Amino acid sequence: MSDQPHSGARRPSPASMPRRRASVAARRPAPLPPGGRARRRDERGGASPASAGPPDPLRDHQAVAPYGLVPLPERPMPADRLQEPVLREGTPQNRLLAAHDQRIPGTNTGWIDITVRTLTPAFVGATRDGAPERSLTIDGRPALPGASLRGLIRNTLRVLTGGETGPVNTPQLFFRAPAASHGDRRARHVMRRLHRQYRERGGAPAGPPGTPVQAGFLRRDPAAGSWEIRPLPVERPVQVRLADLREDLRRFPELPEFELPPHESGDGGEPGGYIPAEFHGAFQYLPVVALCPRVHGRTVAESRFWATAVLPSGEAPAFGRREAARDRLRERWIRKRDGAEQAMRRASGERPRAAARGRRNDYDRALERIDDVAFDTRECVLVLTGVAGERKNAYLFPTATDPDRSLPVPAHLVHLVESADQITRFQARNFPSDRPGAAAAGAGEPDRTGGGADRPRAGGLARAGGEPVWYQESDGRVVSFGRSGGYRVAVGEFDPISRAVPEEVHTRARARSAGTGRRPDVPRALFGDVDLLPPGGGSGSAARGRVSVGSAVSGETDGAWFDHPLRVELLSPQRSCFANYLLQPVAENTWGQAPDLVTWSHENDVRVGGYKVYLHRHDPLSASARRYAHLHPDRVAAGPTTRDVLPVRAGLAFHGRITFTNLTDAEVGALLQALHLGNPAGGGDGDDPLYAHKIGLGKALGFGSVHIAPALHLLDPAERATSLDPGAGVSCVGDEGMQKLLDAFGEALLTWEREQSTQAGEPVPGDWSEVRRVEALMLAAQWRHRLPESWTRVMDLDEFAVYPVLPDLQTRFSAHARTAETGAG
Repeated sequence: MSDQPHSGARRPSPASMPRRRASVAARRPAPLPPGGRARRRDERGGASPASAGPPDPLRDHQAVAPYGLVPLPERPMPADRLQEPVLREGTPQNRLLAAHDQRIPGTNTGWIDITVRTLTPAFVGATRDGAPERSLTIDGRPALPGASLRGLIRNTLRVLTGGETGPVNTPQLFFRAPAASHGDRRARHVMRRLHRQYRERGGAPAGPPGTPVQAGFLRRDPAAGSWEIRPLPVERPVQVRLADLREDLRRFPELPEFELPPHESGDGGEPGGYIPAEFHGAFQYLPVVALCPRVHGRTVAESRFWATAVLPSGEAPAFGRREAARDRLRERWIRKRDGAEQAMRRASGERPRAAARGRRNDYDRALERIDDVAFDTRECVLVLTGVAGERKNAYLFPTATDPDRSLPVPAHLVHLVESADQITRFQARNFPSDRPGAAAAGAGEPDRTGGGADRPRAGGLARAGGEPVWYQESDGRVVSFGRSGGYRVAVGEFDPISRAVPEEVHTRARARSAGTGRRPDVPRALFGDVDLLPPGGGSGSAARGRVSVGSAVSGETDGAWFDHPLRVELLSPQRSCFANYLLQPVAENTWGQAPDLVTWSHENDVRVGGYKVYLHRHDPLSASARRYAHLHPDRVAAGPTTRDVLPVRAGLAFHGRITFTNLTDAEVGALLQALHLGNPAGGGDGDDPLYAHKIGLGKALGFGSVHIAPALHLLDPAERATSLDPGAGVSCVGDEGMQKLLDAFGEALLTWEREQSTQAGEPVPGDWSEVRRVEALMLAAQWRHRLPESWTRVMDLDEFAVYPVLPDLQTRFSAHARTAETGAG
């Protein structure tokens, strides 16, 4: 990994990625035993007897999630494999794709009437007619928008045929820089490897995870347009207890009350907890004088990094203020001495007992000499960082920096810190465009020559004054920085996702290398694209799709909505969740305490696990049970990540239409297959189908499971042209006719997959449904035999922190099937 800007000459292509990950995936191990591999939490990570019931991420290191990954192919199935009968007759592919105003011989035109029945509550779109948000309506009737249905069909078709894919958000990824070490050995091992790999690529941490970063003031030279960091005169920023800070700030003139959020509480009933600065914008970068005890000693030396009182800038501390600071220091040392005393009593061995006894004695001696402790005064600025967990302190940055000591900051690091992935809502609120930076001593007056805003946009870095930051350096230059001690560090030189996806599957990589007119895959050929046609055709490269999807509307309005609003958090893990999203080498130590997991920092040796698909998770309950009672707004506190929604109820039927033009038999079969999934022709049982789709928001909560029943109608252009009868030339295709079209698609897909398997030296599938990608998709779409909610729940932060690995879908369903046989799952 390099800290230099991306260079195309040095960047290896995804095609050159080592094949180790793919070969590991090909040599799939036997499925996990029921409940996953249960592990003892010892240093060997050895197996303990298999446990019954769902996997436990903390015990088994096997992740659970409401989604799964469908394996990526090496290359997409080309659209011409479904168009061969027409292409053999001499029709050019570009004419087939763009001839919307004429009929192509050998193709089909018509429509598919669909009935979409909700199997669970569904929330699609939003109608804002006050609070709460209501699932979309058209003319007052519940509706599923055509854009959502189109996305559902296209994505299903993409997974079936291995279509192109690409990231939809900023490609740059980040991981947390050296925050405090986790208590779990597995987590420490993973982070230690990750940081070592990062250092080997010119990256940051100068020590193992938990090593504090340095701090200073980031400044911009307006004349040269360059950036530098002036280090603090102390080893690290001074900290002050929030409870003490709030009490002292009451003496500051013209400042509002420093209130704590009502849900925060500290030890002993005192106000405490972490303070998000967005609640205290008036206090950010406030100039203050810090009273810091001058203490030296083996255990209590950290007191030099603490302030026991703050005063308004320029104010000399009176005797009473010093004595109040001394009382706070005494209270702190008494509390720490008592903690050491309790640790000594609880210690089970002589060595920890002796260590605790030593700490207690150190504080006893310090308390005996506390009246002789002197206090230093330091001019500082107050720094409040964003929400990151339960803390009880704020930071004070001493402003007396040395103007002759500075570290250059590469411009691309500034660009990364100001990117969309780094600027959080807290930063945008707390650092508006008209707010200057802090005034550091020796830095001169803030530059105002630009005549514009002090920041380029809300959340950006200050162009005037200094910005208090934490940073890491290597060879005399800054290699990473951020606004808190646990800031995020960029992963990879530029775009690690493109390295982790096969070249021909990654849309953006192919678009950059081949330009327009590349060989279209099936979804692009059916639904259109801006660069679908080859260049030089005289009519441009864009072509609209030959499939159009309209909205589906329900005729029911009475009782169509859920009984009460639901307060939900519609969140999901990001791409940086490497243990879930990257293909991991499944071996014995994958599940142990010290796994060799693949992270984004491996760069050229990573592979994305596949297309992300959500599972159905809706356990049957008795009629008296209130499934979503725990989400009632009366039971859930409102927060920045919650929203009140009113979904439509289960059992509602929506009716819509899909129209198509000039599709071959196999293309119509592909469209029908995306609608049917594994259900029989016509859709099967609408109330309890074999397979179902997922649509809308709240998929992880169990929302959005729907069954689609299609009815196919084809047009005969010649007969229709000779009659004024609206029904002339329209034929309704029965189940047998639809099955023939489905078979045409299945045969084309099977032929393609057999060729690819032969080239790769892998087992040749006997049927198209035996393709591992298709098999995984059908498992995810199972409704009757879906995994129970306990196997598809969302993990909490403690479980994510030990980096459990998410098994593939085949392994998860196989493990559950065996567990169910024992009556334990």
